[in-house]
Amino acid sequence: MSHWVYEFLGCPDTGDYQQIMDEAEPGDVVFRERPDGLGILDGFVRESVDDVMMVARFRWVASGDPSTVAPAVTEAAVGLPPSAGEAGGP
Repeated sequence: MSHWVYEFLGCPDTGDYQQIMDEAEPGDVVFRERPDGLGILDGFVRESVDDVMMVARFRWVASGDPSTVAPAVTEAAVGLPPSAGEAGGP
């Protein structure tokens, strides 16, 4: 398993931050529950991936109740370029 640095950018409530993730490859979207345990979800879409440095950047789309965040993030992810694994890379 590879270690990736995920950069989460633009969330007005939590600010920008990084997290080390054990992933084979970053996906198109990330949903993160806030650590306060109040059920608030932050949704992000992939903005860029640097395969050499193993850094994935995600931009904030929406926060709130999961029933509203998931559709907003899914809609924002439509039209993203495919990740390397989906494109059937060289």
